[in-house]
Amino acid sequence: MRLSGKTALITGAASGIGAACATLFKAEGARVAGVDLNADGLSAADGALDFKQSLDVTDKPAVDAVVEAVADEFGQVDILVNCAGITLRHVPEDLSWEERWQLVMDVNVKGTLLISAAVMDVQRRTASGGSIVNLSSIYGQVARPPVLAGPPDPYTHSKGAVLQMTRDLAVSGAPDRIRVNALCPGFIVTPLTIGLRENNAIKDALVSMHPLGRLGEPEEVARCALFLASDDASYVTGTSLAVDGGYLAI
Repeated sequence: MRLSGKTALITGAASGIGAACATLFKAEGARVAGVDLNADGLSAADGALDFKQSLDVTDKPAVDAVVEAVADEFGQVDILVNCAGITLRHVPEDLSWEERWQLVMDVNVKGTLLISAAVMDVQRRTASGGSIVNLSSIYGQVARPPVLAGPPDPYTHSKGAVLQMTRDLAVSGAPDRIRVNALCPGFIVTPLTIGLRENNAIKDALVSMHPLGRLGEPEEVARCALFLASDDASYVTGTSLAVDGGYLAI
């Protein structure tokens, strides 16, 4: 088992890619701590979790407390997978455009940075090294296609920022044997994309943009996260891996 004896902290663990990572990492021998704003979803995923707690990743005191609680419980935090994220479709429409933009940026960028910094502090303190896997997106690298065009989209802005954050944290963490990498999924069958998949015309257009001819499954992204989190990727840091069915190749 590739994660035997290791502790993994996964944000957004209640559903989608986060839940798939929790299940796979547990099967690979890790002690898995899962956090999510959705407490009910965490309860449903209880079988894969050795530790669970509701968490708003934009709340620094809460983030610091949870990371310390996981470190106290298991002695260290070897792995962090940052799956918590939202899109503009999941933000209340009664907010102003600026407020909606800021909320997406806060969750996807600030949240990723806050918990990464807290985990890196623990990894430095315990001199254990570690691995951080950030969830960016194909839209961290390219613009939206015409079928999805519209007002400026904070999701794409946030995912581009995550890639730059990944490079920056990788360089700062390298002397302490902390590796930081990112995944760039294409369109995956998760609750995050359900609003798009319910529109048959949009879904068909999106499928046609993936050369493999289908949308991805959360487990396919989780397996790539497992590689980056494990010692199999011991010489990989500061990079991004597309998990996109060929989307970025076109």
